[in-house]
Amino acid sequence: MAFKRSEAVVEAAPLETLAAREVERRIIDGVRKYATNQANWSKADKNTPFLGNLIGMGIESANLVDITMSIERQFLTRMTHRVPLPEDPSKFRLEKGEPGPLMILEGQDIHAATPGLAVKMLMEAGHMPRDPGYLVDVVSFAYIVVVGEAYRLNDTLRRTLRKLPSAADPAARQEIAANVKTLVAQALSYAEALADPAAVARSRREAYHRERSELQGLEIQLEEVTAKLKDAALSDDTGATGRLRSQQVSLKLRLNANRTRLRVAEEVANHSGERIPVEEQKVADVRRLLLESAQEAEGALDPQAANA
Repeated sequence: MAFKRSEAVVEAAPLETLAAREVERRIIDGVRKYATNQANWSKADKNTPFLGNLIGMGIESANLVDITMSIERQFLTRMTHRVPLPEDPSKFRLEKGEPGPLMILEGQDIHAATPGLAVKMLMEAGHMPRDPGYLVDVVSFAYIVVVGEAYRLNDTLRRTLRKLPSAADPAARQEIAANVKTLVAQALSYAEALADPAAVARSRREAYHRERSELQGLEIQLEEVTAKLKDAALSDDTGATGRLRSQQVSLKLRLNANRTRLRVAEEVANHSGERIPVEEQKVADVRRLLLESAQEAEGALDPQAANA
């Protein structure tokens, strides 16, 4: 079994015969055409995020399904026997069977944010042997999120700061300076929180509870709209029925998005309280950037304050 990549035919290989490093390399090679940041892609390793342009490969979130399909096309597995789930016969789990094409089940790839996490996903699903030596320095999904947010905050601060010298008039400068001041406070607060894993975990638990409350609110709204729709269906008011159906569809779409966000928030909340050495280094690197940017911004704001 093979597929074309840039006119080259790539043979699907049995996962059970490949070393983790080889699987990682194939995954990185397979997403090249989706990577908008080729510089980051060319030096990507197991901990390079697929998404984002600052430290990631620049793959758009709309192409997440393409990443999964690229992984599926490249590998064969023995986990091919479908066993229906007792609670829902329309769904199934995979057990060992005859060798065949890799299938990644719905939801299994939600935390596969880097090549290393994608390899970990394949190991945990039983498609390839578990390799503790490989996994020892794979950055967790939690810290891919935490560190990624820090880089985005730093980028926003620096881009806003660059607008300050070219502001057209005093009012514009004052507005930009106020934005920079706000971002400096956020950067310093984030850097301080990053210094303490317990503080990170605490803030992430709070974020999870906010996401859960929002989801519960949407569920209540959906129940109310569904009940009103049942009543409207018994009447001749087609206009009301149409409006309620539109609301119902919109709420269902929002619920699906919120459930995904809640799963992400829960994973980050559960695994941000402890760090492995490679995560400590990544945190130290981005804290340094945040503090340097904040110091530079504060220096730029002093003359602005004097001229205000």
